[in-house]
Amino acid sequence: MILKDFYTEKKNAIETEFSTNAPAIQLYSDAVFKTTIDKPLVMFKYDTISWETSSEKNYKADVSFCLYVILPIDNSSLNRYEQAFEMAYRLDKAILSDSSNNNFLDTNSTFKAKEKQYTNEEVYWNKNDYFIWEITYKTTLVENILKKKYILFNNGLSNEELEKLGYDLTSGIIGINPNQVQGDIDLKTIS
Repeated sequence: MILKDFYTEKKNAIETEFSTNAPAIQLYSDAVFKTTIDKPLVMFKYDTISWETSSEKNYKADVSFCLYVILPIDNSSLNRYEQAFEMAYRLDKAILSDSSNNNFLDTNSTFKAKEKQYTNEEVYWNKNDYFIWEITYKTTLVENILKKKYILFNNGLSNEELEKLGYDLTSGIIGINPNQVQGDIDLKTIS
């Protein structure tokens, strides 16, 4: 869930940065190269995600992701590929901005790792069909799951009787165990 939220947040930040004439933004897919691309496109791709789990409820991910700026071939003006530099500058502003609404994002950790002109090798579309600029970033995402779950032994009571006693059975936090506790239990001997 955190990966989807992060992508959505960055997509919104890019759209806000460009406001007008924003390039189309989507997750990376080679399928876009099967049709003609006639306007600039930015594709977001997660490269590596290394999870580190410190407990059952706390996850930290070191994430490497790329943005690909794809410009279609335009034989009339090959110099227009210089617009990739302007787009990369504006993408940096959007990606590296501190205005994060995502509580799971470590706002001090996002940085640009590398930038290069992408060359198409060992891929099924023609090498010269597109000008592609690749920007790689790294960040840290933290996900805390703070839900507590309880098991309630109903001891033979119906749901209605439990609700009368004050138990909220609709919150999804309490699980009902239909088993009854029988016999004498010495809580001092249970560890």
